[in-house]
Amino acid sequence: MKIGAPTHPRKDLVKEIEWIGRNGFDFVDLFLEEDKAVPDKINIEKSREAIKKYNLDVTGHTAWYLQTSSPLKSIRDCVVNEAERYLKVFNKLGVEKVTLHANWFVGLFSVKESINFQVYTLRKIVQRAEKYKIKIMLEPIDTRYDNIKNISEILNKVKGLYLHLDLGHANVSENKTEYWIRKFHKKLMHIHLSDNNGEEDQHLSIGKGNIKWKKVIRFLKKYYDGTMTLEIFEKNKKNLISSKNKLGKLLENA
Repeated sequence: MKIGAPTHPRKDLVKEIEWIGRNGFDFVDLFLEEDKAVPDKINIEKSREAIKKYNLDVTGHTAWYLQTSSPLKSIRDCVVNEAERYLKVFNKLGVEKVTLHANWFVGLFSVKESINFQVYTLRKIVQRAEKYKIKIMLEPIDTRYDNIKNISEILNKVKGLYLHLDLGHANVSENKTEYWIRKFHKKLMHIHLSDNNGEEDQHLSIGKGNIKWKKVIRFLKKYYDGTMTLEIFEKNKKNLISSKNKLGKLLENA
């Protein structure tokens, strides 16, 4: 498996890529969103040079707050157009798979309606992504709506949509990580890892929460052999490097 790290969208993108490359990661997970990592502020040439310099693979990640389930069709259509702006940049940076997030507008509207709103938006984005030779992955977040039943329905309704499984989110939303892996392994295209207490998405280093990593990694390795991003947001980046080393040992011993 390949271990990667995310860029911080509020910091200089080139410097972020260079840090990831210098510290021995296999790939960079490009978090392109507000406020510095947006299409009109990205230096594509320098970013591409940094990726090439460190021989990094790349994956793409869009903003979690894109309103794919807005009840307003005009807003959903705007989201499709906004997503394509980023797909163009991802394509220029050599990205072949990009994450979008599940999004829930529930209250006045039902869960069923929210699913259908997302299906509408995701179908259009998947179609747009084809011309850039990019595959779209859906990342469930950490709400009670991000359960296996609802996500399964979306994946079944959107042809060509894949799954990005965040193990930290799975630990919070249903705490059925192994079931997620087993059920969706044929659609599984990317993994995010971080630790938490099972109650909120804390993005902690491996070992600081209650996830049983030996068991999870051993199970994951039966079904998956792809890219894994350490989505750890602690201020001290040494913790990210430490988690990389821990993950490497877990994979080696699984």
